[in-house]
Amino acid sequence: MERDVLADATGWAARHLPSRPGQTPTVLTGLLLEASAGAPATAGLVVCAFDTEVAVRAPVAAEVAEPGRVLVPGRLLADIVRSLSATVVEVEVDGERLVLRCGSVRFTVPLMDPADYPELPRFPAPIGEVDTLGFAAAVGQVAPAAGRDETVPVLTAIRLEITGRGLTLAATDRYRLAVRGIPWQPTVEDPWALAHVPARVLAEVARTPTPASRIVVGLDVADPAGARLGLAAAGRQTIVRLIDGTFPNYRKLLPDTAAYTVTASTAALAAAVRRVAVVATRTAPLRFTLSTDQIVAEAGDGGGAQASETIPVEYAGPELSVLFNPQYLLDGLGAVEDDEATIGFVAADPGEASARPAVLTGKDSGARGRDGRPADGGAFRYLLMPIRTDPSA
Repeated sequence: MERDVLADATGWAARHLPSRPGQTPTVLTGLLLEASAGAPATAGLVVCAFDTEVAVRAPVAAEVAEPGRVLVPGRLLADIVRSLSATVVEVEVDGERLVLRCGSVRFTVPLMDPADYPELPRFPAPIGEVDTLGFAAAVGQVAPAAGRDETVPVLTAIRLEITGRGLTLAATDRYRLAVRGIPWQPTVEDPWALAHVPARVLAEVARTPTPASRIVVGLDVADPAGARLGLAAAGRQTIVRLIDGTFPNYRKLLPDTAAYTVTASTAALAAAVRRVAVVATRTAPLRFTLSTDQIVAEAGDGGGAQASETIPVEYAGPELSVLFNPQYLLDGLGAVEDDEATIGFVAADPGEASARPAVLTGKDSGARGRDGRPADGGAFRYLLMPIRTDPSA
């Protein structure tokens, strides 16, 4: 088989191995290799990984002399294959060891017992297809807003709302909320489902290059072992157990209107925030002061380093002063696809601007309906809570 193809498959599968091997059964640190002989359409090698939550399968075109399955230390195998330089790799089993030959190079690796490996879940019944690039872009926009605190598992998920009209992705860590809708092509009648998918899994799918123009979506909510979502493209499958829990009712958080809006160059605003944030601290975060046609971005305190920058904007409201977590704001600006970004402030009273959310969108994202859905079918929206100031300070 080709070295590059095998390296890509083993490297991709190894990324799904348990991140803390000492806290999981040793058998789950292995990659399962399944070789099939026969017709060209079904013959070849499949590289599998499974951590009881996420299962992946990656096919590799190969000439198979003898079918079978073996379990190999996963990260070691991926490192070995990546180190090879010749173009063709030969793999065989010699007793209790796997032998890899590539040119003049020969590796032997001790095998693990495949009988101890848990059965991989089947790919769920397909319910539709989604454009690969569009899906990857949407995941990239909302994933940064997902929580990292595993004590509230549902907040580490991306909420996937599946209807006949499209897919809506949403994520929140309580301090910010990102929402994006995209079209898709259902293959079943009247699809409707809610799925809380680990954000890290969708992010991995989104950043994995694939020649496929469409991703097949499968869903099984009746699996006794737990509801699962499946994503498949170019033969590769990712099957993930869904997260239980109640996701916040985010639609009621999205305001219908903004009292004041400011529009600026997305790139210029992000660059200014990035520069000023160099001196920002937990006690002295980023401060935005808005006045007619300008924002003054400031950070730092009187006893240490300070920075300020004035950014030209479109703004005609009263003077506002708001504190933001600079990284949260940069995450939102980085997800805006338009050349210009708009920040809408909900509070009608300028004095309450720090207590009410701000909503970041692209300037050309379009209007939104009363149900909280963008009128254009899925424009990106990023709701960010300012940092509240201490009235006694």
